[in-house]
Amino acid sequence: MWKLLVLGLWITLPKMGLSHVTFTNLKCSSYNPEYLAFPTCQIKAVNRTHKYINIYTKLLQLPVSTSWVKIQFLRFDNGYKPFFIDISYDGCKFFRDREKNPLANLFYNTFRNSTNLNHTCPYNHDVIVDKLWTGNLEKDFGRYILIPNGDYAVYSEWSCDGTPRASVKIYMKLFDK
Repeated sequence: MWKLLVLGLWITLPKMGLSHVTFTNLKCSSYNPEYLAFPTCQIKAVNRTHKYINIYTKLLQLPVSTSWVKIQFLRFDNGYKPFFIDISYDGCKFFRDREKNPLANLFYNTFRNSTNLNHTCPYNHDVIVDKLWTGNLEKDFGRYILIPNGDYAVYSEWSCDGTPRASVKIYMKLFDK
């Protein structure tokens, strides 16, 4: 049995980290335009294969003292369907002790160097994701989870004061290099 496990690892390990990610679409929606707005929500192309995301979230009612984040990972198969577990967590408590929620921490590590979203509540400033490029997803997230080729989406919903305020939907394609 252990020989079969070693053979399986020997076959799959070289493929890990060899997948290429490219962003295909980005949708930012504010449920309450009086609370927040998205002046910038775009994908920029560096070249034919590498793209990066810029999101600028203008918070209109400060300070933000409570937050809740819900993240869904979806795969396209005759429509987008869940393929991984959903993650929901209190955003303020998460930054007090990031190690308590390892999946949320793994997701956060993919964009932590590209954002100013890096401290506990309250937030007295706008939230910026600047130049989140696909290489972050390839080296950070793809290293731990073997994901087959295909079209994927990451849906996130952001709530403050118990009310859903915004959603960010990132669509991407994963394929072998």
